[in-house]
Amino acid sequence: METIIAKLPRMCRNFDAPLIASLILLTACGGGGSAPPAAAAPQPQADTTAPVITLSGATEITLTEGENYIEAGASATDDIDGSVEVQIAGSVESAPGTYTLTYSAVDAAGNEASATRTVTIEPAPEPEADTDPEAETVTLTVFQDGVVGADWDQGLNAYDEGIDFALCTNDGGAGCPHISWEVVNDADRGAVLQVSHSSAGRITGIFTKATTPLDLSAYTGGSLRFDALIVSGDPNLTIKIDCVFPCTSGDYDLGAVSTSDWQSISIPINNLVAQDLDLTRVDTGIVIWATGFTDTVFLIDNVRWETGTDAIDDDTEDSVADQPWRNPNLGGPTSPTSYDGYTLLWAEEFSGTTLDETRWNYEIGTGVNGWGNNELQYYRRENTQVTEGLLVITAREENFAGRNYTSSRLTTQNKFTFRYGRVDIRAAMPRGKGLWPALWMLGSSFATVGWPASGEIDIMEMVGGSGGEDTVYGTAHWDNEGAVAQFGGSTKLTDGQTLDTSFHVFSLTWDENQLNWYVDDTLYHTMDIDDSPGLAAFREEFFLIVNAAVGGDWPGPPNANTEFPQHMLVDYIRVFQTN
Repeated sequence: METIIAKLPRMCRNFDAPLIASLILLTACGGGGSAPPAAAAPQPQADTTAPVITLSGATEITLTEGENYIEAGASATDDIDGSVEVQIAGSVESAPGTYTLTYSAVDAAGNEASATRTVTIEPAPEPEADTDPEAETVTLTVFQDGVVGADWDQGLNAYDEGIDFALCTNDGGAGCPHISWEVVNDADRGAVLQVSHSSAGRITGIFTKATTPLDLSAYTGGSLRFDALIVSGDPNLTIKIDCVFPCTSGDYDLGAVSTSDWQSISIPINNLVAQDLDLTRVDTGIVIWATGFTDTVFLIDNVRWETGTDAIDDDTEDSVADQPWRNPNLGGPTSPTSYDGYTLLWAEEFSGTTLDETRWNYEIGTGVNGWGNNELQYYRRENTQVTEGLLVITAREENFAGRNYTSSRLTTQNKFTFRYGRVDIRAAMPRGKGLWPALWMLGSSFATVGWPASGEIDIMEMVGGSGGEDTVYGTAHWDNEGAVAQFGGSTKLTDGQTLDTSFHVFSLTWDENQLNWYVDDTLYHTMDIDDSPGLAAFREEFFLIVNAAVGGDWPGPPNANTEFPQHMLVDYIRVFQTN
């Protein structure tokens, strides 16, 4: 009888055993009659749904003739196949006109999807006649027509990891195992410099050097300019400018350079100064290398420093605030729109033209004690834009309400909160000493219990200046018996990447037992959540915060090298929860 009872359906087991014994000839718990016929096996449904293509960056881009178009890429996902390869058709030429790029994807069942991006190249404006002789551009030649400029009396040099970073000088790289150079003839330009990296991937670079350091203060607000063409290999280039050791601008990533035609590159000197270059003691005209250090051949020509008028006029209070923002069309990693086991709970793609205040709050003013951190800015609505598919927060140096800086701070408090899941935020950071951008969360109990009892989760923080633009911090804060407790981790980007020259994806996964921090889907920090009273805050709902602070206890104030305005760009924020 025990065996028979065990085989009866779960819903029958509440009856008494004697009663079951008397009914064992009946169909389980039913009356008499025959068992119903078995249902036919369901037939598989045909896949008729096309993939979904998501473009990175704006769908309509306008550039001026002479500016470079950088392809931001696209991704495609399919309900059945997951990630699907995207093909790009079309090209963007340098001549004025409107160019259409078509992105297509086909899933395993043959369903097709497509999307387009238009790029308009507007004619360059006619230069205005300049009658002021003091405004004439002054040029300092580094390399031109196959010859190194006279100011760089040590000529062409290279350093090479393969010889413990010793130098080879004016020998074409004969003394360096992983880099070589020669002057070659270009059909259109004549004598140009060709630089070749070996396949070993060892750190190396070529540079021009002066025996006596130069005072190049006159080039503040000007540009470092040169032309480049990738012959083969990795199209990404990086440069820096060194002053007397250990002084340096640090690495400046140029991104991908053209492999089909010469590309003119212009780097604002102020950007290099913001990375701590001291213009009063410069001893290299340029240091340049292929970012990947491997299997690359590139050409450069017409390398020079030029004076200009890009410096900020500190005597005009409104001049900084009035400068318009222009989309830099940055590339960089993206993240999928779906994950196995997760459902999209909330997403902000910033596709409109104004901030959606049904979802977001502006926090205005200086806060208590500089928002608790002795920050120096006044937060305003006017420093926020939503344009070209991006949230743009601008930090400005301007006098307002007794403060010397302005910026913006946004929250979803009382409008969107959640507990547990995955957060993906694709964003690019500002740069410079004293800049402190953050993507973070506070517990929804903040208004009643205060900080740190509410709990705080910093998905991403950056501290600008002295090369800090390559480091991401992820931290949690909570109350530990009346004291502030925190646990954080950090990671440095690799291959000369920085947070301001391309987008990156900052992610957090969160459940009742653990917090995990990622950059571009690479895990770099984990924190366990136990049953202690303080950590209970991390088992409650949180809201989102996006801000770009200026100054504060951690970064300190901006210095003379910090260039304003600075921009924090957010492409999207997506929150997923487990099914």
